[in-house]
Amino acid sequence: MTTAAIVVLSGCGSSDEGSDGATEYLVGFPALTSGPAAFAGVPITEGAKLAAKEINDTGFLGEDATVELKIDDIKSDPAQAIALYRQYVADGASGVLCCGLSSEAGALAPIIEQSKTPAIVTSAILAGLAKPPYVYRPVVLPAESGGIYDQFVDTVVPAEKIKTVVMVVTSDNDGMVGDAEVWQAALERNGVEVVKTIQTASTDTNYTQAATEIQSLDPDAVVASMLGTPAALLAKSLRERDYEKRILTSYGVDSAELYKTSGGGLRGTLFAVPFQAGFTDNEMATKFTAAYEKEYGKEPDMYGAQGYTAMWLLAQGIKDAGSKDAEDVAKALEAITSQDSVYGELTYEGGQASLNAPGSYLEWGDDGQLVEWAG
Repeated sequence: MTTAAIVVLSGCGSSDEGSDGATEYLVGFPALTSGPAAFAGVPITEGAKLAAKEINDTGFLGEDATVELKIDDIKSDPAQAIALYRQYVADGASGVLCCGLSSEAGALAPIIEQSKTPAIVTSAILAGLAKPPYVYRPVVLPAESGGIYDQFVDTVVPAEKIKTVVMVVTSDNDGMVGDAEVWQAALERNGVEVVKTIQTASTDTNYTQAATEIQSLDPDAVVASMLGTPAALLAKSLRERDYEKRILTSYGVDSAELYKTSGGGLRGTLFAVPFQAGFTDNEMATKFTAAYEKEYGKEPDMYGAQGYTAMWLLAQGIKDAGSKDAEDVAKALEAITSQDSVYGELTYEGGQASLNAPGSYLEWGDDGQLVEWAG
């Protein structure tokens, strides 16, 4: 079994060395560092940069071998992501980190398969995205069958005595549509009636009508199968209309910036997350949290963990390949079956990571702090 590990190891040097004996591996990263998705994109890049720093400081890739992480803003434009990916390929990148959003992932995935420079997906949850030997996803999918959502619903619904829900779905996002299907199946298995499903668009900013309708239906809870910013704006509208019951959603709302966007409306919102600083209890998570705080002066969120994990997975592929050649790195990544991560041990099948653990169940408090669900 080949294991990708975020453990400080020394390794063999690459056979592709410069005249001074040093080797530099280029890793491109078309990132979401501005616009509405920057609340996630910025910490993802911070996590990736921290991992790259550790990789270089510890000599993980071998003596005099370093990774150059080149980050460029795609401004939420899939066409820009494609253009940047092609530029990284032309520049001789050994691999790429990519795909913060499902729209970006859907546009870029076929280009990656054609160009054969492997990509590690940082956060997009589009169904069926991982396709070895060129596309890998260390993201723990909340909507994976038998995964976090199923365990979350089986635990929370009976304890909270939830009998009826209204679902709100970002219906023009394939990732959220698939997400909603898993939610619905888990809810119905637990005897919960889905009173109504409200379809919304990713560009919507006004949720007055949806919130008013939900208030009139008065369900026991709202399930928001939505992107992070829309979920925050929906929560704001619901609380403004005195709907104070549970909102259940995904870890897409795991961001202090989104709590501010919601005007405190995310209070009482409950979600499951595979990593949360101070709640995830393993040695690697503790070390990562301390290093992130030292580097950036704040605790990492789920998105920081995603960037960190993605960069370390690619580094392991580069190390195992012992070559700058992108196709060699792709083959090495395909041989990886597990990864020690800040979430715990990930296992890979078909390039997709899974985690055999329920994660942490968290809710936003009135003071804007995350607290563990009391049960």
